[in-house]
Amino acid sequence: MKLLTVKILIVLIYTGFYHQSFSQNNFLNKFFKDFIFTTSLNYISSATIQLNPNNSDLVERNSTTDVKGGYGYGFTLKKRIIGDDIYLGISTEYIKITDDQETDVVENAIDFQTVHVSESLEVIPVEMSLYFNIPRFADNLNVYLGGGFGFYFGSRTRKMVGLETSTISKDPMFSLNVLFGAEYMLDNHFSMNFEIKVRDGTYAVHSRFPTDRVRLNDQVYFFQQDLNSRIYVDGMKVSLGIGYFF
Repeated sequence: MKLLTVKILIVLIYTGFYHQSFSQNNFLNKFFKDFIFTTSLNYISSATIQLNPNNSDLVERNSTTDVKGGYGYGFTLKKRIIGDDIYLGISTEYIKITDDQETDVVENAIDFQTVHVSESLEVIPVEMSLYFNIPRFADNLNVYLGGGFGFYFGSRTRKMVGLETSTISKDPMFSLNVLFGAEYMLDNHFSMNFEIKVRDGTYAVHSRFPTDRVRLNDQVYFFQQDLNSRIYVDGMKVSLGIGYFF
């Protein structure tokens, strides 16, 4: 009788552990399904630098300069959350924009000079978005819309008259985005991706030149040494990438 009781207990314990292990494995299998990982090459059409955002004068505070576009690369991880058509995704990228065609003015009490300026921006957005698949009109083509929010981390480097700024502080800021994209399925796991995103990604930078003066043509000219700027990565983003479904 005692031996039978022990056998029954062993069977119950084994069954309990097996059921728990099966449930855990089933949960993990479901959780790690329906992900899409995408890597992409990106083009950003432009960015805007607000030159004196803390100035008390309204005209100076709204003074901006536009810089041309740049290139970067990015990664996105999406997870299907509702039905077959709604995904939640997180993405990040690296963007570098360099514009060597800018100019500025250095001056003294009796004269001024126009000098060549190079602006360089490096930006790392971290964004979260919802994606909505629209009804398909082809089995191997998926078109989607989406939108979300992000925090934007970045720097600004300004070069002129042989001098270059160093960064004193950087402050990320919050912004919204909207997007449109399409996935062309190559097989059950791989896709080619095209996406357009519009946003107003913003961050603030305090930078400083090592000096506030320079000698040109035997005269000393002065310029603003401390630069408190706000950057808007407000150009359209166009991405081409490869996605993997698992």
